[in-house]
Amino acid sequence: MSKKTLVIGGGIAGITAAQKIAQNGGEVILIEKEDALGGNFAKLTYTFPVLGDAKSLVSQEVQKVQAAPSIEVLTNTTLTACQGSVGSFSVELKTMNETRQETVGAIIVAAGFHYMEPTAYTEYSYGRSPKVVTSLEFEKMAAENRLPQGNVRVVFVHCVGSRDKAKGYVYCSKICCSYSAKHAIMLKKANPESKAYVFYIDIRALGKGYEEFIRSAMEEYNVRYIRGRVAKVLESEGKLLVRAEDSLMGNPVEVEADLVVLASAMEPPVGSRELANILGIATDEYGFFQDVESNVRPCHSSKPGIFLAGSCTQPMEIASAVAMGGLSASEALAVTR
Repeated sequence: MSKKTLVIGGGIAGITAAQKIAQNGGEVILIEKEDALGGNFAKLTYTFPVLGDAKSLVSQEVQKVQAAPSIEVLTNTTLTACQGSVGSFSVELKTMNETRQETVGAIIVAAGFHYMEPTAYTEYSYGRSPKVVTSLEFEKMAAENRLPQGNVRVVFVHCVGSRDKAKGYVYCSKICCSYSAKHAIMLKKANPESKAYVFYIDIRALGKGYEEFIRSAMEEYNVRYIRGRVAKVLESEGKLLVRAEDSLMGNPVEVEADLVVLASAMEPPVGSRELANILGIATDEYGFFQDVESNVRPCHSSKPGIFLAGSCTQPMEIASAVAMGGLSASEALAVTR
């Protein structure tokens, strides 16, 4: 039986799992397909509901992993083959320079998620107007100090690709309500003269402090929340015209905007079904990795010895991904000791 655990994915769930295993005497091979650890967390500017410095937080966790002698970190690396069973999985890892064989006792899949590209939503002018951006692109603008200044209007649109059977996914992405509130607050802090509008279907604040956080956007930062779906975004004479319906008032609404931010859906990581086939585990109808009993064994895949962590299983916020990373580490330790 091998005492090593292979962790697939260097985002916050994978980093947490690797640290917990190492802290409890285990050995880890942590692989990441990109050239750096951090995953989607590393692309954020601030966390919520407390506006913590996301880049500083993830940098600290990455440094801990890289300093741990019992964790081998392999970036630009993917899993290309897997055979065997719990206690003795034979895996093939492809790096930039070589292919290597390893034997591990357990595997943790923490492959993260992907932000949907809202190209199907042509009515929102995404891809045609540089003034229509995704939430992730807004994060990059904030990190580069490129948020609009002066007396500007910015519109945030919820559920672009979520809760939409026609063009996107039926499921709720869970974090959009909170991170749109975060973005509106970031805008108001960077530019107090700005006006922020949020179009929503309904508010889903699913974590401790989230309801209060969204309420603070409304009451402390004067962000205007309008219930209703946006029907169209038009560009004319350097401005955007957002057409929607206020479903509470039953009236059509038009807002002239300088920037529109689309809260695009969280979707399964790219290549999730291919990775599942290599590992011999199940995915759900969308491509998220399927836990065998989500209520009582949320990190167990359909194959013994292979565990799941983080948002590769379903949309979730950072705190839940961290918790699931710790849980999967406990399960991996139980089968490798």
